[in-house]
Amino acid sequence: MTTLALLLALAYVGVLLLMSRRAARGLPREARLPMQWGFDGRPTWRAPRDVALTLTPVLATLTLIPTALASLLGPLEGSDARLYFGVLIVMGLAWVGVHALHLWLVGRGRRAEGV
Repeated sequence: MTTLALLLALAYVGVLLLMSRRAARGLPREARLPMQWGFDGRPTWRAPRDVALTLTPVLATLTLIPTALASLLGPLEGSDARLYFGVLIVMGLAWVGVHALHLWLVGRGRRAEGV
């Protein structure tokens, strides 16, 4: 059970890393990417490209891996196992969705700037 959970968590982290790698190909190394936007839609702060693209995969790793390893605390059977994997799946999908939104917003901003 733990192995399956860990593989699932690692798969999500892998997807996030691939998303970041793909986004990095279209961005200059010296680019500073928006990390937060104000109510007016303008970025309030920016981070260097590599930091901006690795932050979400790192945070996801820090939440998904411990959650996957939590199955070591006790046996999971029946509805407990379904609930546990359901939570892990929802967490992983949320991380992928948040990262996709961030990358989309970065791309939209760069297109609007004409870069």
